[in-house]
Amino acid sequence: MRKPGGVLILTTNDGRQEETDTFTCAHCNKIVPVRPFQRPEDIGGRCGGCGGLICPDCVSRGTCDPIEEKLARAEAAYHARRSYGI
Repeated sequence: MRKPGGVLILTTNDGRQEETDTFTCAHCNKIVPVRPFQRPEDIGGRCGGCGGLICPDCVSRGTCDPIEEKLARAEAAYHARRSYGI
């Protein structure tokens, strides 16, 4: 993987800090650690629908459901409930 999206810094019990590159799943927003030069297929995959990197759990679902669309549906449901006075 050429350009991971973030860095995870872990502090061990003996005080050492370990850095690991990460990416965020485009479908569930899960943070996934990435080893150097690891292929996307080894850590999940790339979605054919939205083109984002996805975690192994989302690969096994087999459908494209990006987090932005999930949030938009949740927001629309909230506004619908508010309009009904619920």
